[in-house]
Amino acid sequence: MLVQFIDHSSVRRQLLEALVRCPMTPTELASLENKHVSHVSRALREMTAYGIVEPLSSRSRERYYQVTTPGYLAYAALPRVG
Repeated sequence: MLVQFIDHSSVRRQLLEALVRCPMTPTELASLENKHVSHVSRALREMTAYGIVEPLSSRSRERYYQVTTPGYLAYAALPRVG
């Protein structure tokens, strides 16, 4: 189910691919993926609700997000593009 959820959206897939490399903030991800930060934040909220990513801290306004174990497993199961 997680694999289909991620693969259904190119934005979610791109964010997960970036976060697999290292934790990042929504602003960093938006810049990297050339998306508006509100679009990235919405995708991160959805991915957090599914347990794919999680914030490293709830204190900071610019919180860093990291991939969870289920997120890594879903990433490994994604069909490879290219």
